[in-house]
Amino acid sequence: MEQFDGYQRKSAELLDRALAEVPFYRDNWRAYDPGPERPAAERFAALPVLTKADLRAGFPGGFVPAGADVERGLDAGEIEYSFTSGTTGERVVNLWNETWWRASERASWKLHPALARLSFPPRQATLASAQNVGITCEEDLPMDHRIMGNLLYLNEKPSLLCWRGAHIERIARELAEWRPTVLEANPSLLARCCWYWLDHGIHVYSPDVITFTYELPSEVSLAAIRRVFSSPLVSSYGTTETGFVMDSGADGRYYENSEFCRIDFLPLRREYGGPALGRIAVSTFGNPWAWMLRFDVGDLVRVRPGAREGGLIAESVEGRAANATFTTSGGLVTTAMADRALAAIPGIRDYDLGQSAEKRYSLRLKLGPDAPDAEDAAREILRKLYGEDGSFSVAAVRDLLPGPSGKYRRTHAHAPFDEWALTERRPPRV
Repeated sequence: MEQFDGYQRKSAELLDRALAEVPFYRDNWRAYDPGPERPAAERFAALPVLTKADLRAGFPGGFVPAGADVERGLDAGEIEYSFTSGTTGERVVNLWNETWWRASERASWKLHPALARLSFPPRQATLASAQNVGITCEEDLPMDHRIMGNLLYLNEKPSLLCWRGAHIERIARELAEWRPTVLEANPSLLARCCWYWLDHGIHVYSPDVITFTYELPSEVSLAAIRRVFSSPLVSSYGTTETGFVMDSGADGRYYENSEFCRIDFLPLRREYGGPALGRIAVSTFGNPWAWMLRFDVGDLVRVRPGAREGGLIAESVEGRAANATFTTSGGLVTTAMADRALAAIPGIRDYDLGQSAEKRYSLRLKLGPDAPDAEDAAREILRKLYGEDGSFSVAAVRDLLPGPSGKYRRTHAHAPFDEWALTERRPPRV
């Protein structure tokens, strides 16, 4: 109870200062606050959510408290500009404070025992799209050109079209040579490597821990990764705007990094999976340069009932609300729900699932060399997931590539829908 009280006090202090000192909240949100005498949870729930459109409109000074000078911070090297990937919306420019970001990451390590016992920062290798992180070059860069202190970037290629067998074999060799304590990886890219290594009988070094970031881990990807590595797998959840929000624990659930953030849960309506399924809005603690209150990260999570004191516990992260699809009777299917079902397709290595009309679906499959009856099995799975009266097109393809952001968006409805109409209570709009 003492931890919970401290969490609520910190939340109330954040809100009081933001409404008094930070231009965007002071000018736009103060009228929504029921007052400092009300409980913090009630006060936060009464507020709007912060959108990427708000961040663009208020950039750069709207989210910096009074007395903080952006130009001075840039000149002093305390902050720099960073860009989001724009996976499901327009890219956003943020003020990046490396000191706060690293402190947020270090605090999140306490949430999984495999990370908690390691020294920080670790000897690390990172496997991600060069569009999102690291060094970009179409040519092969020597290993020593991709090392920055304790960190080795395993991929410099701007597109998966540049990935040939020699590149994936080089990644295996460099893991054995660098011997990282932690491998930080985009799970889709790591799975692509794993399928190649399995096909070619290549042994790969297992680090102490593998952390997943940049996207929601797919069960299809995890199946390949678990066959290659003996390392504990930790899923790190966060955003450029809000830092490290949750880490998966040893039990597979996601635990809020409550030292550095507050999560408000906005349940969906019952017909769409609420009250256990809902959106989350994230507020950050301690970032002197970017005050985020109830930032709409756009994702759906499934919460553990009754677990709220001192931080949210999620049974799963279910994917972007914008990537939801719907059954033939109008029920919600999250990316994770579809993923868990499709993982049972024989020989599946990747997929792209789209809903083009109310009862019309198309599935593209990347399959392994031995995948008997995979397409028939996929149609049967889709019928059970979406409805017997649906029309399902299934086709095997040679490969599937990520979108322009460098990340995969595996499920998508082509017709737009009102995401907030799914929630139990629509937040007020400024």
